[in-house]
Amino acid sequence: MQSIYLLIFYSNYIFTKSSAKILFSFRIFEVQIKKLQMILVTGATGLVGGNLLWHLLQENERIIALRRETSNLEPLRAIFKFYTNEPDKFLNRISWKIADVLDPISLEKSMTDVTIVYHCAAMVSLGKASSALVETNVVGTRNIVELSIKLGIQKFCFVSSIAACGKSENKKPITENEYWDETQKHSSYAQSKYYSEQEVWHGIKNGLNAVIVNPGVILGVSGTKTGSSQLFSQVRKGLYFYTHGGSGYIDVQDVVKIMIKLTKSDIIAERFILVAENNSNKEILSWMADGCGKIRPFIPIGKNVLQIIGLLSETIGKAFNFNPLIDKDIAKSATNREFYSNNKISETLKFQFNPIEKCIKETCKFLSEKQV
Repeated sequence: MQSIYLLIFYSNYIFTKSSAKILFSFRIFEVQIKKLQMILVTGATGLVGGNLLWHLLQENERIIALRRETSNLEPLRAIFKFYTNEPDKFLNRISWKIADVLDPISLEKSMTDVTIVYHCAAMVSLGKASSALVETNVVGTRNIVELSIKLGIQKFCFVSSIAACGKSENKKPITENEYWDETQKHSSYAQSKYYSEQEVWHGIKNGLNAVIVNPGVILGVSGTKTGSSQLFSQVRKGLYFYTHGGSGYIDVQDVVKIMIKLTKSDIIAERFILVAENNSNKEILSWMADGCGKIRPFIPIGKNVLQIIGLLSETIGKAFNFNPLIDKDIAKSATNREFYSNNKISETLKFQFNPIEKCIKETCKFLSEKQV
């Protein structure tokens, strides 16, 4: 930010009965001239990126967003329909750049004149590792971090995950300070997010003004049937089974609101767990069933049974060359129960989270009314 001072001369004419006196006053006006901010969003057609775009467009005339040549924009239109009956009016204010986070050349062209980056692009998978998962999440993050340093990006906000956090002892709520133990068993997705986050920390050491958020399971409208949206889709069809696991959950609107607040702030070199509530799987599925007008799940599936199902599905998938809906890793994650602390972000921003039951009710209502 630069400040220039303009000396403005003006005259105040004061007339009295006896004579006219001219009083010349001088005032100094400080004019703040800010460098025009250009915001870039990666992963713009996803759950976080799409909802982030909407909220950014409420404060900015235009936003730059990355997409691949083959990207489908209909999910983004569905997200915007959640907020407005005129989605195209806002979609037209997005400046699209065709680029891939794995292609530094196209990425650098898209980042020219950009001052702020929200890096939301990532692959989400609870199953087995794939080269695409590691490349998109780790290599893609490395590319955009290195370019952000090279191009002098003013602020960088990275969307990590609670999966990248360590485990706490004695079942205490997990905080931002937990140690990541390499000797422990971690899912492939968790490892990809942890190493992606390390790329950002490396960038911070090299001068990048970055902040990191670690959201829990994110709920909201995405326009797809992947990730947490798959849960809504399954419940709408009827789901009678549940597992005894649980995790930290958060409304996607809370995630993006916090991201914007942190990016506007002077906070750098910090990470924040974003979790509104710690809920059981049964609670989440029951609230979804209520919102969709379906019967609540009532048949529990134990850990051992689910792991056997996962093992059999994985074996059959390998034999017939397809990816099963459930494998061993997914079975394990579905029966884990973790608790997370939101004290740091709550105290830093004095943020009030949207209740998860309310978030689910609003999402179910939209999905039912719009037939998404």
